[in-house]
Amino acid sequence: MLVNATKWLKLASYMTETNRKKIRMKKIKGLIIALAVGAAAIATSCQKDETLRYYNATMGNIVDGRFVSDQGNTFNIVEQTCEGRLDTLKRAFTICDILSSTGTNEYDVRLNYITSVLTKAPLLSSEIEDMSQMANDPALLSDLWISGGYINLYITVPIKIGSDTKHMINLILDETAKEDGTYTFTLRHDASGEILKEGQNTNMVLAAGYVSFPVSHLIKEDQAKIKIKWYSYRMASPNMISSQTENYSTERLYKKDSFEQVPSTTYNNSMTTFSNMR
Repeated sequence: MLVNATKWLKLASYMTETNRKKIRMKKIKGLIIALAVGAAAIATSCQKDETLRYYNATMGNIVDGRFVSDQGNTFNIVEQTCEGRLDTLKRAFTICDILSSTGTNEYDVRLNYITSVLTKAPLLSSEIEDMSQMANDPALLSDLWISGGYINLYITVPIKIGSDTKHMINLILDETAKEDGTYTFTLRHDASGEILKEGQNTNMVLAAGYVSFPVSHLIKEDQAKIKIKWYSYRMASPNMISSQTENYSTERLYKKDSFEQVPSTTYNNSMTTFSNMR
């Protein structure tokens, strides 16, 4: 049961080019943080052997200074309207305009947005002496998708305004839980003490970021069922999380050559970018 909060936390609503509205949060029981919800749809990214689309939002790796998407398309940056250098990153999420085709699955593009994607190899349970000694702070797994041999996560956590506290994110493969052919992973989060607590009277906002875990070296089958477990803040409504927590799990089918789009909800919002994930 949620209890009365002493302070309410608010995030700005998503703002489109022509329509900017504010969401006014009402007091309800419990310590709540409002999630920013996207209000506009964005066109899907281009696929192999399909007609070019002007707008492209996709994730991929930087290879020899060029962006190679998880679909296998190579993008040559010939124009750029945003800050950031592609050649300083290993993996990234980009939004760009397709300008022209320059070869098979190769395109000249205008780069409009770029953000780094944290990339970490999953840990193996056999390498961890005592799982109970690992931090297990709550984190909201807002989105999950599979592409390019990666399990990709969009993780949301509460942080103090102006905080530079580092948060550690790990995905652990339980090597003892594969009797039925399922690969079971557990998400672990170490917030270094920066968590949402009941009765807390400190200004906090929600921050979110991308993290990719390569698993093709662990999953040898062409396809296999995967299960991911995590400890999360409880949803108080479709737009809100509370200080109460709960254990969750989800199952997905992993396919070796599968590609799933980056969910538009991960970039159609005004969420603070979570740059302190490690």
